Amino acid sequence: MPRNHALPASALALALSLSLAACAGQDPAPESAPPPSAPAATQPAAPSAAPSSVPSPTPSGKIVEVTYAGGEVTGAPSRVPVKLGERVVLRFTSDVTEEIHVHGYDLYADLVPGQPAEIAFVADLPGSYEVELHDAAKPLYQLRVS
Repeated sequence: MPRNHALPASALALALSLSLAACAGQDPAPESAPPPSAPAATQPAAPSAAPSSVPSPTPSGKIVEVTYAGGEVTGAPSRVPVKLGERVVLRFTSDVTEEIHVHGYDLYADLVPGQPAEIAFVADLPGSYEVELHDAAKPLYQLRVS
């Protein structure tokens, strides 16, 4: 009596899925990949119940914005609390050419009248640190990292 050498359907399906899985990750992106999307501001919002995965335009953490004009500091209290390990972004505008200095971290930024300047860092040193106009030795505020 002749023997039938056909594989059962479940074995065939298993072999096919294993061969497909072995090829996964080796296939390059399709040649007709969609073009990169335009910035979110130019695209109409699509209704969605899922949260957006688009990153925020501003970094998370503490943002301190200060203006120095006419010899006066505005925009921040004299003491700014910051959590240890927090990302900090210090933004400045000024009506004078100067240099900003963050003591303890030894960070600097050049100020040009009417042009914003920024210093970004992680507050990884606990303590109190003066932020000043370096050349004029004019304190702007104090960062309290704890």
